[in-house]
Amino acid sequence: MSFKDKIVLITGGTHGIGLAIAKELTAQGAQVIVTGRSAAKADQAMTELGPAATFIHCDISKKDSVSNLFKKIVDDFGGLDLAVNNAGVTSKRNNLANIDVEDWQNTIDINITGTMLCLKHQIPLIGQKPKGAVVNVSSCAGVTPIPNQAAYSVSKAAVNCLTQVAAIEFAQDLELGYAVRINAIAPGPTLGGMNTPERLAADPVATKQKLAVTAMKRMAEPQEIVAATLFLLGEQSSYITGSVLDVDGGYSCGKFS
Repeated sequence: MSFKDKIVLITGGTHGIGLAIAKELTAQGAQVIVTGRSAAKADQAMTELGPAATFIHCDISKKDSVSNLFKKIVDDFGGLDLAVNNAGVTSKRNNLANIDVEDWQNTIDINITGTMLCLKHQIPLIGQKPKGAVVNVSSCAGVTPIPNQAAYSVSKAAVNCLTQVAAIEFAQDLELGYAVRINAIAPGPTLGGMNTPERLAADPVATKQKLAVTAMKRMAEPQEIVAATLFLLGEQSSYITGSVLDVDGGYSCGKFS
């Protein structure tokens, strides 16, 4: 599928996996809209992405912020072809007895409620055009739970379920539009983003554990996640909806040592 002139929204697109996806799509001729909350990250991302990309500030956990985002998309671009719901946060490491309730709520608000709010606005817009698709960025933690990260694991498991519910609901042409394919990717530990060199060096024990439970004994390169995302956005996956694609180097197969 050619992404040339397609209008694509990437939430959380100013760094990490989201920025890598944005770079590839702009390179392929798409008009890319990226969102985020950090002005500094936005400035750097726009420098890297060039004139084919537009930044719109949005806190996806706030319904008014999300509504304003899609109003601006309609006003400035006239519609939307594709979307990647990448914005998300990880949670503090604590067992359930010591969990920080505010951290739990923040993780749920962004990872689940934020994804739901985006889908709520994306589907009617994308459904106005044929061959529309959405990819939600989940995690291997939503498939194979991570101890001491209940909020993150639960939130990503919920994203998987939300993806499948939405896929069923919009798998056929809409009353006033077209079907929208909705899938998710579940990356394993990936370099950059939540696994910057600084973070990896600061917690060598956690880094070693991530590699120990991954069959391929390495972290993903961002471009490997990008490739899976573009596959699910494109026409090569035209008969795929409601799938959660593991891109995790064998993490979800079981625990390794």
